[in-house]
Amino acid sequence: PTPCLCREGGGRRLGAQRRSRDPSPSRGHQGGRWDWSCPEMRRRLEELYFREQDYIRAGSEDSRQFWAFFERLQRFQTLKAEGELAPRAPPARADPSAALGLAGLPQEYDPRYRINLSVLSGDVEGLAQGRSGGPRRGPGVPAERLSQFRAALLHYLDFAQKQSFAKLAKLQRERAALPIAQYRDRLLRAVAQNQVVVVAGDTGCGKSTQVPQYLLAAGYSHVACTQPRRIACISLAKRVGFESLHQYGAEVGYQIRFESTRSLATKIVFLTEGLLLRQVQRELALPGYQVLIADEVHERHLHSDFLLGVLRRLLPSRPDLKLVLMSATINIRLFAGYFGGAPVVQVPGRLFPITVVYQPIPQEEAAASGKPERLDPRPYLRVLQAIDHKYPPEERGDLLVFLSGVAEIGAVLEAAQAYATHTQRWVVLPLHSTLSLAEQDKVFDMPPSGVRKCIVSTNIAETSVTIDGVRFVLDSGKVKELSYDPQAKLQRLQEFWISRASAEQRKGRAGRTGPGVCYRLYAESDYDAFAPYPVPEIQRVALDALVLQMKSMGLGDPRTFPFLEPPPQSSLEMAVRYLREQGALDEAESLTPIGSLLAQLPVDVVIGKMLVLGALFGLAGPVLTVAAALSVQSPFLRPVRANPDCATARRPLESPHGDPLTLLNTFNEWVQVKSEWAGGSRKWCRRRGLEEHRLYEAANLRRQFQELLRDHGLLEAVQGPRDSYARQSRHRVRQELHRLQRRHEETEGRQRKVLKLQGGEAGSSSDEGEGARSAGPPGVDIQVRGRGPQCGAEGPPRLTAHWGQSQHQELSTAMSSPRQ
Repeated sequence: PTPCLCREGGGRRLGAQRRSRDPSPSRGHQGGRWDWSCPEMRRRLEELYFREQDYIRAGSEDSRQFWAFFERLQRFQTLKAEGELAPRAPPARADPSAALGLAGLPQEYDPRYRINLSVLSGDVEGLAQGRSGGPRRGPGVPAERLSQFRAALLHYLDFAQKQSFAKLAKLQRERAALPIAQYRDRLLRAVAQNQVVVVAGDTGCGKSTQVPQYLLAAGYSHVACTQPRRIACISLAKRVGFESLHQYGAEVGYQIRFESTRSLATKIVFLTEGLLLRQVQRELALPGYQVLIADEVHERHLHSDFLLGVLRRLLPSRPDLKLVLMSATINIRLFAGYFGGAPVVQVPGRLFPITVVYQPIPQEEAAASGKPERLDPRPYLRVLQAIDHKYPPEERGDLLVFLSGVAEIGAVLEAAQAYATHTQRWVVLPLHSTLSLAEQDKVFDMPPSGVRKCIVSTNIAETSVTIDGVRFVLDSGKVKELSYDPQAKLQRLQEFWISRASAEQRKGRAGRTGPGVCYRLYAESDYDAFAPYPVPEIQRVALDALVLQMKSMGLGDPRTFPFLEPPPQSSLEMAVRYLREQGALDEAESLTPIGSLLAQLPVDVVIGKMLVLGALFGLAGPVLTVAAALSVQSPFLRPVRANPDCATARRPLESPHGDPLTLLNTFNEWVQVKSEWAGGSRKWCRRRGLEEHRLYEAANLRRQFQELLRDHGLLEAVQGPRDSYARQSRHRVRQELHRLQRRHEETEGRQRKVLKLQGGEAGSSSDEGEGARSAGPPGVDIQVRGRGPQCGAEGPPRLTAHWGQSQHQELSTAMSSPRQ
């Protein structure tokens, strides 16, 4: 075999010169310098110490960090040894500690030597010396080098442990410095003495992460905290698990649709409001909880208001159940009065001074835009120019722009990126729910030195996402909200002025880490004319699904239900009439058999009716797919600028019969690609501008719908795939799910990155040396679980373009459930 030249200068020396009796790593340079960077030497050392069962595994992030530490340690020891090589007088008598050195034992006690390493058995020592019984793959590792390497490994483990303890100590100091920490005892006394407590805290006070931990430490062993959004459940569970040292345990978990880390050992669970309502539907008394925390109740979502009404009726029958309402300092008296004058614990925020600058858009400029449907980006560019002119680039501080929708983001993004290309001072990033997860995650990365981030966002950044480093906020004053049109009998997104409370929430994003500036593109008189609070969702959307759920829970007449703020009586009457027309309620307004089935489907009444009709028409397969695809966010990403290649690749998927069948084609083709080319589905999705995670969500929801229909006898039970093709397809999809799961676990604590400038856009990022993201602000990472999609009774998937006219007609009939 070719000898390994692990010594600098060629490496062939006599045996006496190759052996050093001194195990001290600081003197390992004597007797010839050793080349630790030799690939063969590193491979052998990793075989010895970085095995699969060891604390550090070869190829892992820990091993990469160790080798970087090892190189720095070698440089330090070389410099230190060079300073110690000055001539010195020989010792007068023999040093007794020399025997310890000859025996390979440390001469001085150090706590790091208590760390257990792999025990080198005779076989492993033989492998180290190249005496293994197998084929010899190269020279062995000299004993003194093993001693040096083991000492370096102990140094690294000790260093890593001290770093971890330093992070924990810093974390505990940060927790103690949160405003909510000063109110801990007062909060716990209020919970002990009252069944309902309201906690009102401004942005940054720490209520969402600390209150569940305070309650757990006080002896409440089963705590549930509801959140309006799934991303908040995941990020809060990770953060609380990290702070409570249960990051890899089961004591803190989350539960959302398709995903759950909850187990019998879970004591704090974060879950969505809709999921808790489903649990109430199964067990009205909620016996598994001691404390319920309803967070972000000030947002007044439909499920949030309904949940408060359900809990108000539940509390008299569960005197042992505690309820904590957590809200921003918005309309606190409304929530306290709703629960009979519940005590309020008001916690101040930790905001720095914020300067408000009103810059209303001139009327003549707004009238001269020429295209009222397209937003004029000039007022937004003026703010970027003002920041560049007034604040030097050395002063850190990013800009967060609030716009009403994706189209408006596209108009501003295009102009801002052109400006950034010219100045080389900005990285411009979009943020909205239809972006891919990787694109959303870029907003948490750091810009290069001397460059600012400009994040152009919808109101998702108002409460759901917290981005550190924001110093400037640009508020358009607009928001798009769902509203119900009784004439067209449709729900649609419409643009409205925001409320004063929302304007204050947006302004507060500029003052979390230092003094900030909030630019408002409207006049102060406009601000004064805003409504004080947002219109509750329950007063502006259709209530069909809500009334159906109330009927299935046995809550009686919805007209007499004690809502926090009742919806218009006409909306309730319209919902009851519509459910009667759909056959979900009879003339006595009681649930029919089909109504009971529809109430168990976590979808809109129209989609639920489509599922039932599809099963009756014998078109369960395609209808299951369409219903699932329509119930999750669209997998089609919205590129800001037209992409001809993407449009060309999408064209074969498009159906002349409408968007639902285009979704059906897309899903079926994706399943086909995964069954034939397991690792190529990501590339296939990227070429067509598809977010694969949405397709996985649709696959999970499709399976859920399928099981519900089978449970109610609308589909025959299928024991398993009928042929080898279907079995192979399921196996490959399951393998892909497991691969995505492993990749997520490996990258869960990814480090924050530094963005690169590429024409004002965010290019590929490079790792930053310090600071893991897992301990930083909540990320947007998502875990994929569940079985792969099944083709059902229809056999292998196919494009609907090959169907006949009669098949299209039957499917259209099954999917038709119009409002009458």
